[in-house]
Amino acid sequence: MHLWQFSFIAALFAPAWLLPAFAKDGESVPMVSHEPISATVLVAKRDGKKRKRRGSGDNAVDAQSPCTACESLEGFVPPNEVTADVKIMVGKQRGIDKSEAVAIQKARGALETGLVAAFIDGATCPEIDSEQWAIDYSHKRPFAALHKGVDIPQPRGTPIRAIAAGMVVGRFLNDGDRKGIEVMIRHTPGQTGLPYWTYSQYTHLQVMPPVAIGDSVEMGQEIGKTSNTGKMGRRVRRDALHFAIVYSTQASWTNDGLFVAPKDGYWMDPNAFYRRNPPYDSQSLAALPDDQKRVAVPYMQPDGNFVPADTRRIWPYPCT
Repeated sequence: MHLWQFSFIAALFAPAWLLPAFAKDGESVPMVSHEPISATVLVAKRDGKKRKRRGSGDNAVDAQSPCTACESLEGFVPPNEVTADVKIMVGKQRGIDKSEAVAIQKARGALETGLVAAFIDGATCPEIDSEQWAIDYSHKRPFAALHKGVDIPQPRGTPIRAIAAGMVVGRFLNDGDRKGIEVMIRHTPGQTGLPYWTYSQYTHLQVMPPVAIGDSVEMGQEIGKTSNTGKMGRRVRRDALHFAIVYSTQASWTNDGLFVAPKDGYWMDPNAFYRRNPPYDSQSLAALPDDQKRVAVPYMQPDGNFVPADTRRIWPYPCT
């Protein structure tokens, strides 16, 4: 046996902590994982290749695969028809200064508004916790960041409901991303009663739900289960739904395999989605007097009835 053959076989069966890993500049750094290392990984390190994959086994796909299932759907346009600012707004930030990204997100609606959910008839509903809309997340990240949504804690496995009738336009595993398993639904003005095309985002789902791109969903239909999937820091994330709304005056949207982005899209405070009258943009909402900050939020009851009965928008969890 040649020396190089012996070395390669020894490497395959050696404990991971005995093996060097290599930083981008080629300098050796300690291996932190104690998991066995495979020949595939060794070859990838030898070749200097980094292959991003989503899923596992036969279901693994490239991290960015064009959404071919989207191409025949109403309003879909190729990704190059959506501006870079909108893509940065929804989170596509590779090669972008984080402070610049935050400035773009603020200009496109990621601003604290002071709105508060006030559930109709004093119902008891799962509430937004301290992780509120558009708060500064720089203390949680090693860079400038905003919380572009709200978090609603619930026990693991609790069903999440579609907040309005619509069409599924995004399904993402988000391996290596803080969002975890994600679904996005597009709602037309006729489905919500709002003067916009809106897109509801549900992340940290327990498993990928059995809805497909292009599926129609009804208001109140289960579209996922609560969990805490997604990349975490030093602390384990509690089980909660991360819920967000994007909107546009235009019907066009895209899905590049990583993000859903409406043409000329903006963030909307999720509480504002339930307002019966304008304004809906964050700048105007922030300027409202305090006595206009409470939003009467409609909901579904556990028996499937809606409050009010004619509502076209509901909270993502049933209320009692």
